[in-house]
Amino acid sequence: MAERINSKTIISTEEALRIEIMVNQALVDILIAKQIVSEGELIAALRKITRQQEFFFEGANVTVS
Repeated sequence: MAERINSKTIISTEEALRIEIMVNQALVDILIAKQIVSEGELIAALRKITRQQEFFFEGANVTVS
């Protein structure tokens, strides 16, 4: 059974990221196991999001002098 975390508990950014990764992986595993989403669909969606983010952040690393 999952352990409930006190909402006032402070965790590190690293721990929060690790938890987020585990939750996302668990959800993906469930969706694929139940054949709601195929691995191909997941990969296609990830590629689409990657392209969208690249477009959105294009030029974000420009230094203003």
